[in-house]
Amino acid sequence: MFQSWRPLVLGIALWLAAVASLVPPVAALEIEFSGRIVKRDILALYDGRRERVPSETRIHKFAELPLNYLGYRVVYHDVNSTLPDPSSLDRYRGVLTWLIEPLRRPDTFVDWLDQATARGLKLVILGEVAPPESGVLLPKINRLLGRIGLEHTGEYIDLTWQAFVAEQNPDFVGFERPLDKVLPGFPLVLAKGSEVQQHLVVDAPAAGGRAKAALIATSPGGGYASLSYTIFYEPNTDRVRWTLNPFAFFKAAFGAERFPVPDTTTLSGRRIYFSHIDGDGWNNLTEIEGHRDAQRLSAEVISREAIQPYPDLPVSVGLIAGDTDIELGGNPAARTIARTLFGMPQVEVASHTYTHPYDWQFFQFYDRQAELAKVEQYQPPDISMRERFTRTITTMARKELPADRFDKYVATTDDLPRTYLRKPFDLDLEMLGSLAVAESLAPAGKRAKIMLWSGDTTPFPEAIQKLRKAGIQNLNGGDSRLDREYPSITYVPPISRLTGGERQIYSGNSNENTYTNDWTGPYYGYFMLEHTLTNTERPRRLKPFNLYYHMYSGEKTSALASVKHFLDIARKSAVVPTTASHYARIADDFFVTEIEQVDLFSWAVTGRGALQTVRFDAAEQLAVDFGRSTGVFGANRHEGALLVTLDPAVERAIVTLRSRADAEPPSPSGTATTLVESRWMLSRQIAEGCGFRTDAQGFGPGEMIWQTKAGRSFTVAAERGTQILHEGPVVADANGRLQFTIPVEAIEPLTIRMRCND
Repeated sequence: MFQSWRPLVLGIALWLAAVASLVPPVAALEIEFSGRIVKRDILALYDGRRERVPSETRIHKFAELPLNYLGYRVVYHDVNSTLPDPSSLDRYRGVLTWLIEPLRRPDTFVDWLDQATARGLKLVILGEVAPPESGVLLPKINRLLGRIGLEHTGEYIDLTWQAFVAEQNPDFVGFERPLDKVLPGFPLVLAKGSEVQQHLVVDAPAAGGRAKAALIATSPGGGYASLSYTIFYEPNTDRVRWTLNPFAFFKAAFGAERFPVPDTTTLSGRRIYFSHIDGDGWNNLTEIEGHRDAQRLSAEVISREAIQPYPDLPVSVGLIAGDTDIELGGNPAARTIARTLFGMPQVEVASHTYTHPYDWQFFQFYDRQAELAKVEQYQPPDISMRERFTRTITTMARKELPADRFDKYVATTDDLPRTYLRKPFDLDLEMLGSLAVAESLAPAGKRAKIMLWSGDTTPFPEAIQKLRKAGIQNLNGGDSRLDREYPSITYVPPISRLTGGERQIYSGNSNENTYTNDWTGPYYGYFMLEHTLTNTERPRRLKPFNLYYHMYSGEKTSALASVKHFLDIARKSAVVPTTASHYARIADDFFVTEIEQVDLFSWAVTGRGALQTVRFDAAEQLAVDFGRSTGVFGANRHEGALLVTLDPAVERAIVTLRSRADAEPPSPSGTATTLVESRWMLSRQIAEGCGFRTDAQGFGPGEMIWQTKAGRSFTVAAERGTQILHEGPVVADANGRLQFTIPVEAIEPLTIRMRCND
């Protein structure tokens, strides 16, 4: 158990994050701090009769993203199943409910919730405690609300024309839309505890005269937000927006404790960039000038235009194995293109399944006869002359499979369960078999590392489990948008989706299909991605820069132009390019990272796998105390947050904070050089005199900024084995910023050696 003695004033300021800056020691009074695990788990309770699975709940759709952003892991439990023993809930920080429809047994639920929160578990309620909130149940409901410092009077204000806003905290209310001038109805809940903080108070007529209703409130016991003051649904536009600020509310309701938040958007002080391509449209003939006359397939156009010219930007290419399988209706030319693509160093080998399922739930309990019946009943739509020509050209390569049989067993839309229907569905073939096909078309030793989900991207647990057991990452789904058409963070999904105990990782952004009305036009629609990239970068970095599209973008001139536009933006941006499988590992490891506060200033971060950034919010006045930290490369700042880069080679990293106003404490050698940002990923920093060496890997030139002593001079060398790939002098400016670029390739790892010339 770690122990440390620190000044009380500074310790409390850091621990509670209740002040904007830290102050130097002013008294000799000291306290002892015993290490403790930071509780990151939130128990989310939902009614499975109304919201069938966790991914369909309001909590998943709307609340889980801000909870993930704050560092929390959400664990779902259906209130209709056996509720956990209250004595087993010590791992949780709190319990969250967002219940609207009447429960089957509200009395039983309230009794359990009473026992669960009696042990100190924070209670956070969006909407009603236990609908229907009958008068009989009111005493029990008030026992629960009392833990937040509230009391339900039993009254409900339907007509609000005589009500007016008495208090409103702008940090909590009006996040994406202001309050309506005509206030929605609300239950008359009053603040009773001295510690409750009211963020929205409405003065309203009540049975005893007038009363001040607490519609949004937080306290050390949790938080409460009245139902109609959480999100707002606009029926005319079919869009949802937050009235409540979920970031501020959840932070206060679950305790504004400062701790290092595991961050899935940042590496080496920069925003993560990754790109992946679903194989749909691989064999389509292009319409693009300069390629059309040569009758090139879309995949070849993407290869020539969007991949070969960008060796500095990695891309994960998901092959649909069926596209190469002549027996199913594939095209042998697809194999040649795949070999070319997978042979490029910047291309990661991926699978987009074998037969390309559209409806994953259909295959969880697969019935071949039901599938054949769908095929027999299906009436394909009329197709254009160009599509007929394309099919004729493609069918010529399948002499053993008559054209009529080919047409019947190859779906061109998602009206059938999957694209290639000639053979029965086989989960092993769909998962591991498709990966093996992709690997067989790659250079020897180059492995397929990730599955990119197809169709509706809602795989069932057994499919994800097969990949997990084989050590394969998975990705897709979520369709993240934040732009003028989808103007709310409610359209930005959380990190992942849980199904049957298995975890599906969502992509970082939506693909061009959602911007082109299911590929019916306008085909330039993907240019609109720029709004989402900007809005998920500021005021909070919610998602990485993910360029996600299909091979059919190689069909249309404007679609290809949009892809190249974002490739050019990525090339010019301060990003860390990496592979889709690496991002998926980082996202997975968010859920296994453990944090222990070891003293008032320090936290140990362990079990983090590929996740190597932690974030401190509202940290303008804070800095890393590098002299007392372990396994920390450096830190950068973004929108008021302090982003700390950890060393993957150090299993138990210790991050210690100090006041930014204080002078940097001297390091043991007096020559500390710390990372600000890097395009490459770094690992295993080893001191060498007043310099150091570190391993590095990445794509494109090695752009770096380090912080050191003003005017300090170094010789920077990049080495691979005994070969020196680059060597040259660099000098820190008057602010101690050491900025340089190593102009070599680092897809194959190398060593950076910085020898100081003092």
